[in-house]
Parts: sequence; C-alpha cells; structure tokens
Amino acid sequence: MRLISTKTFAIAALAAVSSMLQASLVSGEDTNQGLVTLDMLNKAVPAAAATDYCTKNADKKYPKECVNNAVAVASINKALTKYKVTRRADIVAVVAWMAFESGSWKYTNAHFPKDVPGIGTRTIMAWANVASYAKYLYSCRFGVRIGEFAKDVDKATDAVKVKVLKLVNGSNDDAFGAGFWYFVNGDAKSYYQGKTIKDGDYDSFKDFMVKGVKAPFDEKAYKDRKDVWDKVNAGIVFAKAT
Repeated sequence: MRLISTKTFAIAALAAVSSMLQASLVSGEDTNQGLVTLDMLNKAVPAAAATDYCTKNADKKYPKECVNNAVAVASINKALTKYKVTRRADIVAVVAWMAFESGSWKYTNAHFPKDVPGIGTRTIMAWANVASYAKYLYSCRFGVRIGEFAKDVDKATDAVKVKVLKLVNGSNDDAFGAGFWYFVNGDAKSYYQGKTIKDGDYDSFKDFMVKGVKAPFDEKAYKDRKDVWDKVNAGIVFAKAT
C-alpha cells in the first residue's frame, strides 16, 4: 500500500483550509462573513466617515458622545467576535439599528425629545435592557450601583439609572456591544437563533425592529429607518468566492 507523504498531506490540508476560507466569504445566509472593514462602514454610515466628523457635527451639548467610523468599526468587530454574530443579514440589521438610534454615532444617551435617565448605549436601549446588559457585563459593579432596587429595577431612581447607564457607556466597546448583546441574549434572541432575518430583505429587518426591538411603528420613522438600512445593506458587502 502506497503511503501519502507528509508534504503531499500538508498541501492537501492547506488546499482544504483555503477552500473553507473562500466559502466563508460567500454572502449566503449561514456563512461566517468575517469582520467589517472601515471602507464598508464608511459606505454604510457615510455621515460618520470623516476624521473630523465629530469636530464638525457633534452635538454641542454632548460632544463626548460622538465618535466617527474609525472608532466605531473596531468596537463593532469586537462585538461580532464576542457574541459570534456571523450572518450578513444580522450584522446589517444590528448596525442599521444602532446607526439610526445613535444619529450616526452622535449619541449614547436618550436626549430627545428630552433627556430620559437610564436609556442609552448606541442602541438607545430601554432601561430594563440597560440594567440586564450591565448585570451581564459587570455583575458585581452592577449590584453595587443598583443597590436596593436589584429585585425590581423598574423602581430604581433616576440617579441610580444614570449610574448604571454610565457603567455600560464607559467604553466604546460596551456601548457598541449592546446591540449585539441584545440580539443574541435579549428579547430579540429568537431572530439570532432562528436565523429569521433574511439577507437583503427590508421587511424582515422591519419585523425584527417591530417585534424584536419593540420599536413603536410610525410610517415616517420607518421610512427614515429604511433609508439608513438601505445604506448599511449596500455598504456592508463581503467578498464572494470566485
């Protein structure tokens, strides 16, 4: 019986790995898409592309909440890795959600129509979700900040809510990670587990927003959301295998 040489085996193995990597870049429903590039994000969220974006566009009342795409992309990619979000449809959905809610990365707190304590991150998440996210990330520190309201966070005072929100807005990684955490672990996890957001399909994104995120339905708001989703869907496009 003829034995396969070590060199031949190594070449065959390398070819197999190369084939797998090529396959992973096909923008199909279930493939691992890899990471988002800065070029992709600049096309997806063009308003935040410039290096001086925040210098020229940050809200004067909240300038420290603003970041540009160069900052955002690093934190988004860390979140993709941490929460194992790999489908293009899912990546597009979460990025479009965050880009809309944060005003293209201008905000991490709810300011409109007025400041609402405890609501924020790049998704402008509801207080109950902010509390759950803080507990997930920093159980001990959350316990100290939530104090007597641990058993019923809805009864927390505004001052406590502000402290807890600061915990999850303390870094760009945490603020951007919130959307992917919610998608995988929060009320929207059925969309992650069931792979129900279809690639390139706005209607399934809208379903995710209405039923998964529980964003109030409003025709004008959803037209604006579609404008954002269209840009993100067109901008975040992964290489296809040849």
